[in-house]
Amino acid sequence: MNHLKQTFICAFTATMLCAPMQAQTSKAELLANMELATGNYCNYPLPKGTVTPAPAGYEPFYVSHYGRHGARYMTDDDAYKYVIGKMDTAQARGWLTPKGVEVLQRLKLAAADAWHRDGDLTNLGARQHQGIAHRLATNYPQLLMQPVEVKANSSTVRRCMLSMANFCQELKCMNPQLIITMDASEHDMYYLIPNDSIFIPKKGIDGHLYDKLDKFRHEKLNGRYQMQMLFKDPKQLEGFVDGYKLADGLWNIASNMHCLPELNLSFNDLFTTDELIDGFYVYNASWCLWEGLMPGSRPNYYAIYPLLKNFLDEADLMIASGKKQVRLRFGHDSVLLPFSYILGVKEAMGGTQDMENLHNTFALFRLIPMAGNVQLIFFRKQGSDDILVKFLMNENETSIPIQTDCYPFYHWKDVSAYYRNILKQANVTYKDENSD
Repeated sequence: MNHLKQTFICAFTATMLCAPMQAQTSKAELLANMELATGNYCNYPLPKGTVTPAPAGYEPFYVSHYGRHGARYMTDDDAYKYVIGKMDTAQARGWLTPKGVEVLQRLKLAAADAWHRDGDLTNLGARQHQGIAHRLATNYPQLLMQPVEVKANSSTVRRCMLSMANFCQELKCMNPQLIITMDASEHDMYYLIPNDSIFIPKKGIDGHLYDKLDKFRHEKLNGRYQMQMLFKDPKQLEGFVDGYKLADGLWNIASNMHCLPELNLSFNDLFTTDELIDGFYVYNASWCLWEGLMPGSRPNYYAIYPLLKNFLDEADLMIASGKKQVRLRFGHDSVLLPFSYILGVKEAMGGTQDMENLHNTFALFRLIPMAGNVQLIFFRKQGSDDILVKFLMNENETSIPIQTDCYPFYHWKDVSAYYRNILKQANVTYKDENSD
């Protein structure tokens, strides 16, 4: 075991002794709220925890935030093209059941609404960011109800820019004295999105994990139920319809409908309850592996280290300045998930190769729902150099693998030293420095 990993585990164990553990995700929990089973399509759940008051004399002076865009349309129309294309042809050949004909019409309504809206923010997505901003100002009025600077920037993708605009607009509505600047430029993409110029160490030999995932996906989303429901004779479909692509496409469409409540369309009737949950299992495992959070996988999260450095550097500059600020960053789930892991928040640390039971320790809806976010709230006390910081995962207080005597608050000197050491141990290099 390398030194960094060993240090991490020891610190994490010590921290867990003084912090509440995250409840496991059971199938019963998913059955009680099936929207959770949509994984990263899941709409932002309202925070359930309380806001722990800061120790006596401490007041908030800085917020450092990274948030995923709000609810969106699917990022491309591939699912619609495949499913509708196959069903249109089947209808022309007289192969669809009456249920299939009805479903095809429903699908065309959804596709028409989504036309040329690939990845666009939905109305619900705008409201999600307005709500998060409103709660931030409500929970920390000592900071947000003053004429402080709010510095925001986002990925250059439209849904992120509009998420930023809705968040900032709500803050401005609550306090017109805020001095808000917004930006979306390639200048900042090196830390707002995965940095593809970073060399990813060849530590994990994960080809067998991808083979395992492919088998897992095809077993869970096999399409047999959908083909029997939609087509008169599934035997006619051999070589014409790929059962996995059909089921996967329909699962994504069904999940995305939760982001568009105004359409009043649902495709959940095309799946059994178990199949909807199976889709969640599939994408839960997929994201865990894709981002390098599964033991034995390639550490793709290295591409997110520039964001950690940005958080640290900007926090240190703000602390040294003695000023107050709200710092907002808006981007994507492909950043928020590995960034949560790098930070070591408890919700992100349950990766396992057991794909069937991964949900018991790792669940996307706790990490990257639509509008998911990480917030660091900084506090200081007049006459003291001891800066405290609190970590919020989707606005819920969470723990990190550092010992503290005042949970959910941590001493910034300990936090900064810990993360600076992680960066040092990672020894991030760039591809032009490691040409093969």
